[in-house]
Amino acid sequence: MSKQFRALAEEAAHKKSTCLDRGHYAPVPHDLFRRLIPIAREYDKGNVHMAALYTYLLAMVNGQPDNDRYMSAFPSVQRIADETGIGRNRIKPLCDVLEAVGLVKSAMDYTSNKRDKLYYPQYYSALTDEEIRANLDVLYGHSPESDLPNAL
Repeated sequence: MSKQFRALAEEAAHKKSTCLDRGHYAPVPHDLFRRLIPIAREYDKGNVHMAALYTYLLAMVNGQPDNDRYMSAFPSVQRIADETGIGRNRIKPLCDVLEAVGLVKSAMDYTSNKRDKLYYPQYYSALTDEEIRANLDVLYGHSPESDLPNAL
């Protein structure tokens, strides 16, 4: 397992163990609906669909510690679209939002004859509201209070 993937997997495993004592399920943080989605919806009302994408990625996590892709989910964009009903063109923007709010980290795997995107759910966000808004300001190129969206 590469150092990059190991570090991401260890971080995800630590956060998961913080939330779970045992069981074969993944927690959905209360923060998702109470704090993270409301902040993300300030930028785009469609960001509510990040909940479906996040829970899907949680369900797809590889829980086999001896595997190079331990603690990552790696479905294709087409598979995500087929299994969640989220449009293909919405998946990358929603993944970017999940990263901006601190719920997912991603990495590219070029070890096979194709490239795969690995998603590492973080099980909770350690970011403050201000850090999340700063990340979303960068992602969207403006804050929700700016006049930029109205000028377009």
